[in-house]
Amino acid sequence: MGFGVLRAAIIAALFLCSGARDGLAQDVTLTSRNGLIRLHGTMESYDGEFYRVKTSYGLLTLDGQGVRCDGPGCPSLTAYSADIRIAAPVRVGDFLPALINGFALARGYDVRRGGAGNPAGRYVLHDKTTGQDVARVQVMLAAADQVLADLQAGRADLALSFQVPGALPGSTQVLALDAAVPVVARENPVRRLSLPGLAAALSGQVRNWAELGGMDAPIVLHALAEGAGVQQGLEAQLGIKTAASALRHADAASLVAGVARDPWALGVTSIAAMGNTRALDLTGDCGFLIRATPEAIKAGDYPLRQPLYLYRPDRRASGAQRDLLEWLASPQAQRSLRGMGLIDPLPDRIGLEAQGARLAHAILAAPAGLLPLQQMVTDLAGMDRLTITFRFENESRWLDAPSRDTVATLALALEAGLYDGQVLLFAGFSDGRGDAGANQRLSRQRAEAVRDAVLGNAPLLDARQVTLKVAGFGAALPMACDDTDMGATVNRRVEVWVQPVAVTDNPPSGN
Repeated sequence: MGFGVLRAAIIAALFLCSGARDGLAQDVTLTSRNGLIRLHGTMESYDGEFYRVKTSYGLLTLDGQGVRCDGPGCPSLTAYSADIRIAAPVRVGDFLPALINGFALARGYDVRRGGAGNPAGRYVLHDKTTGQDVARVQVMLAAADQVLADLQAGRADLALSFQVPGALPGSTQVLALDAAVPVVARENPVRRLSLPGLAAALSGQVRNWAELGGMDAPIVLHALAEGAGVQQGLEAQLGIKTAASALRHADAASLVAGVARDPWALGVTSIAAMGNTRALDLTGDCGFLIRATPEAIKAGDYPLRQPLYLYRPDRRASGAQRDLLEWLASPQAQRSLRGMGLIDPLPDRIGLEAQGARLAHAILAAPAGLLPLQQMVTDLAGMDRLTITFRFENESRWLDAPSRDTVATLALALEAGLYDGQVLLFAGFSDGRGDAGANQRLSRQRAEAVRDAVLGNAPLLDARQVTLKVAGFGAALPMACDDTDMGATVNRRVEVWVQPVAVTDNPPSGN
């Protein structure tokens, strides 16, 4: 067979090069439907649509519709069952079975639990109509650091992780939201804690509640085991290491039970696992309170937010994997996540009248008098804030990882016509450090950058159906105190406000 003929045949068969997975590893012969092209090799895998075959020309991926398979390595096309391997941290082990069952219910499948002796669990999805097994889902629970390593090494097809996306090839999406919340026993009189105070207490620098505004009593620290996702995320966010004196717990249920029993205990857990404890509000020297409400977590206003990322490797997904991914993005899946105590990333609307605490703090903290704040309120009158907020890497104009995902989400919503006939205002804000005029200009530049990024990801948007505007309000509406870098980062943001009906063609005064 000439190289040119082979090359044409491979292109016709939609050949792709990809990484191999340990699989059948037996000899096969693939023959084109017209019988003119024949390839010999070793079967590496079959995903229900494509064959991956190791040949003398390298590893080839060929469309199963275009070839006939002969040999001992050929899979059974009628009894094919896809394998889906999901790596996830132990922290999400409680709700993954519920998600798998929700997916099966939505698709009309029965679920059988399998894998004796495997604590992570295997689930077989069975099609009641055809009588066939359609997929085997293997859940592999591991330490937070191991999850992405399993994906990168090809031991997993999908991965769930609270770690911020790095240089890992592939794609990510925010599946759900959680947050690290400081908790105490209900008898503890302390109601709020500053971020520096929390960091000092967790690291062991502060050891008495009196130093945090409480009674003269020792702080009894409780923490999750080293390597736990919420613990690692919290330490990275605060820039600390938890004190060696902390009482360690294997899971969140044990931690909150220990905290609830001791009036002088302090621990941090996820919002989905607070048990019978009471959450402390976060504050700063300026007195502004931040509560871990679903709206604040969605909008990224709560500084200890921890998104749950769904990672896909940079290789072709099987039909069953694509079906699962499609369902995970559905409203049904989001309802399942809410039922488990997690927060869905779907945008909500918050009316201006519901933001009295923010406005009251802005009035007290106004660095340049009330005129900028009055102008901002005038411009935002009649609009609702969406729980879509874009934030940036430290001291830069580059969007952070969750915001890059939000760009794509908002672009899809615009293309789908969800905001047709409405005005969307990208409102930029800054921290209060530095010159007020420079902050106002920078906040507008960031708003413009976000708008342009969203437009760049929405090529199918009919620009006549929705009006996009930008404004820069500088430090007029702080979300947190600027006394910490984390608070200043929370304040550097671009919010999205929406007006149901375009009532004017005049741009906001913040332009």
